[in-house]
This record gives sequence, C-alpha cells and structure tokens, in this order.
Amino acid sequence: MSTQRASQYRRRLGLVAVAVITTASLAACGGGSGKKSGKSGGSGANNEATEAPKNLKLGQPGPDQEITRYKKTAKFSLTPTKVTEGKPADLKELGDDKKYAGKKIAWIYVKAKHVAGAASIKGPMVMSEVNAETGAGAPATKFILIGSLSSQPADCLDTGKKEISSEDIWKKGEERTLCEPYLIPATEKVKSVTYSQGYYKEPLKWAVK
Repeated sequence: MSTQRASQYRRRLGLVAVAVITTASLAACGGGSGKKSGKSGGSGANNEATEAPKNLKLGQPGPDQEITRYKKTAKFSLTPTKVTEGKPADLKELGDDKKYAGKKIAWIYVKAKHVAGAASIKGPMVMSEVNAETGAGAPATKFILIGSLSSQPADCLDTGKKEISSEDIWKKGEERTLCEPYLIPATEKVKSVTYSQGYYKEPLKWAVK
C-alpha cells in the first residue's frame, strides 16, 4: 500500500492533500479487513461468508459491522445518508492543477451508531471501509485533507477535525455522523456508496439517487 503526499503546503490555508489507496487496493494488501487488535489498533468487519443485502438505498442502515481497535470490539450500525459532489475548481486551492486535473471531490456522509459489544471503544475507524463507485463502475479514491477547503460543506465534520477526533471514545448507544472526501473523475457521478466486508463477504452497496 502506498501514500502520496502533496508537494506543498498552501500558505493561506496550510493545506496538505494526500490521495490514498482505493478500497480495492486495501483488499489486495489485506488492510482494514477482518478483526485486528493490538496497541497500534485496527479496524474491520467480521469476515464470515454471507451474502450482502440487495437494493439498499441512502438512509437505510446496513447489517451491523464489528470494528476492533486497541483490543476492543464493538458493533456499529452504519447508514450512509448523502453524497455532496463538488466542482473541479474546488481543488485549485491545493496548488497542483496538473495532479488534480479532471478530478472533483465527493463528500460522503455516514451515520454511525455504537450498538453492541464493548461498553466503550477508543478510535474505531468507522470510515476505513467506506468508499464509493461512479456510474462507470470505478471506485472512488479516498482523499485525506489536513486542514480544510473553503468549498467544504458546512455540515461536513471529518475525523481530522477537533469536533470528531480519530481517537475519540465511543460509548454504547452513541451516534455520530461523519463525513469524508473522495476523489472521482470530474465527468462522473457517484452511483453507490460501498462498504468492504473483507475477503469473504460481498461489499455492501447503497444506491445514490
């Protein structure tokens, strides 16, 4: 697996953009799938073979997913709620027109609720298996922003912000809505939000209207 770091910080906003591997690459490397534990943490879904539910739509919860971090396991109900697509011009703030030519950002919102398992869990990587597919069937590219773009939706709280930290403790019954950016071709639309369930389960898919 590899990570590309943007070549410069923007003076005005102090932005760094990093394009990271797609869900397909994660599966190939064995990252993020199956139960993990240890001091370094880890996350993933239970990997027993089962058929994924069909015809899910945004706003409908999928089957509960087990996520393990720091030797604790909890079950989460995950409900993708909406997708907000930006414009290619939004990426100009990053100062690398060549790198982001023909791209735009899709902001994906997921409501997550800690429903079972450990009474509390620190830093569950709820969004690690979330991705999207375009109308052409290609996976989106996960995109990490250190800082924020001026075009970021006002209601989008990502795990890099103070409001929702990647190391926050989630208690049983707690519910939050997370939002993260993904890169897609500028000419495409997001057709479905996906959730990888590991090697032995079909990915979950929620249709985007």
